Amino acid sequence: MRLSRTIEYLLLSALCIAFTECSDRHSAVTIRLIATSDTHGCIFADDCLDGSERMGSLAKFSTFIKSERSGNRNVIYLDAGDILQGSIELYHDKTAQFVRDNLPAKAFNLLGCDAAVMGNHDLAAGSQTYSGFMRSIKFPLLCANLKYPDSQYFLPPYTIIEKQGVKIAVLGLITPSVDFTIPEDLMGELKVSDPVETARYWVPVLKEREKADVVVGLFHSGYNGGRVASDGSLENVVCSILDKVPGFDVIVYGHDHVSRCLKMADCQGDSVLLVNPGPYAQKAAAATLTVQMGKDGASVSSTGQLVDLTTQKPDSKFVSALSGWHNDVVQYADSVIGTSAIPLEVNAALWRDVSVLDLVHSTQMRFMGAQVSLTAPVPTVLTVPAGPFKVRDMFRLYQFENNMVSVLLTGSQIKDVLEYSAGLFYYTVGKGTDHLLKLKKDPVSGKMVPENPASSFLTASGIDYTIDVTKPEGNRVRIVSMSNGEKFDADKQYRTTINTYLYSGTESVLLKATGMTASEMKKRFQASASADIRYYILTKFAVNAEVDKAVKIDKYNNWKLVPERTVDGYLSKDTIDFELITIK
Repeated sequence: MRLSRTIEYLLLSALCIAFTECSDRHSAVTIRLIATSDTHGCIFADDCLDGSERMGSLAKFSTFIKSERSGNRNVIYLDAGDILQGSIELYHDKTAQFVRDNLPAKAFNLLGCDAAVMGNHDLAAGSQTYSGFMRSIKFPLLCANLKYPDSQYFLPPYTIIEKQGVKIAVLGLITPSVDFTIPEDLMGELKVSDPVETARYWVPVLKEREKADVVVGLFHSGYNGGRVASDGSLENVVCSILDKVPGFDVIVYGHDHVSRCLKMADCQGDSVLLVNPGPYAQKAAAATLTVQMGKDGASVSSTGQLVDLTTQKPDSKFVSALSGWHNDVVQYADSVIGTSAIPLEVNAALWRDVSVLDLVHSTQMRFMGAQVSLTAPVPTVLTVPAGPFKVRDMFRLYQFENNMVSVLLTGSQIKDVLEYSAGLFYYTVGKGTDHLLKLKKDPVSGKMVPENPASSFLTASGIDYTIDVTKPEGNRVRIVSMSNGEKFDADKQYRTTINTYLYSGTESVLLKATGMTASEMKKRFQASASADIRYYILTKFAVNAEVDKAVKIDKYNNWKLVPERTVDGYLSKDTIDFELITIK
């Protein structure tokens, strides 16, 4: 019996579909995986503080990702975290902009991001900031090892992305160092679990329950080493996961700011591609995954590369779409927030009190009834004249988004910090000694600059002390008394205000000097400020401006180098053509 034309057509169509699906399932599918990490707010092509072109930016990355998508439907874009802190555009969006949409969410939505992982600086930005970002994004923000006390997940642990019938599972993990690097009152109820054990649990779930053909790790945690969490886990876990957890095909990671592209064997000897794009959108990671589908499952081969974004031209459409935000930020940076009664200068910070550090100390001493304040110079300019004080001036004089943290330090630990810091910057002088300051020539500027970063030079307020440069390292600092005249006690614990970097930074002079681990420092924690140091200083200028008063800086003059005549003789030579800032 002859079938009707309609039935013939339906059968033929079904056979074609079945053949196509079978063919697709048994043919190779090529997927292009593109990644950024640690962009830290480098959204606009130019720096809104001085108008200079940034080496890397999301505006430049937009040009690259569009070229990748041109004619290729199998492109996946992932970001490995630290999106919400690090630039004036993000600072403006968080503290001074309440009309436009969330800027970083708008930028990453424009870029067509498929998934991102929570970074430590995203958490440190505070719940109001990351909640606003999460409400506005059109892609999942992942993290499998952040939970509430009842074991509920704070964020989705993973997402599934499908390309041409291939299921790609992306698992997000954050560094366990958030356990001690982010103050408890910023973490709230959130707890971080061991990323190795978390990965060990989830990879089989992704393969067996979700039937994933490709498993991608999206980690905000570096290659290896770093600080040690209270449970003994390392800050940077990529190598640890490879050593203990099989099943990943690709790991995209960040956090340690070291660009890498290499293949390594996991604990079962299978090859895994590791890619870290590095920071500030100066490079992108690009991986090509060839997925061969078969009746026994998928086999995945991969190659990877790092792509230089610094030579890309900014995407004009991306720039145009964000022009309103950009113009607002430039206007904000150029706005006069108040008036300074004296010049704010920092160049002489290595040998005497300077007004910028006095300004920071006076702010820190008002936090939580501090008895002692510790801070270091972190400028990008050496002086701002007396008179009108602009927002951009604050960012140039104090470049990092550090919060104030109150901790308990013993008198002997405070002395140890000052001794260690002095050892980084001064020679022991005597007969035949050529220099007091440990200097080198900056290859860019030709100026004499400190051998060590100026951010390692700590000064204190709340105590009166001298540094005798004729004595050997470790025996130079003499703490005369508390600045209020009370006796200084080496065994007593003092409420000390520091910043979040000194509290937990990888290269924290405070931790190196005292020998404390970051986990031990956590036990000394008292409280952290709800906003960063710059916010409090800007507020001080704004409040004074309301009553038409200039800001007067408390002058401490509580420390000095001795013997003074000897010091003056050396400084007359060492400070010729000297500049505190190293040009990078």
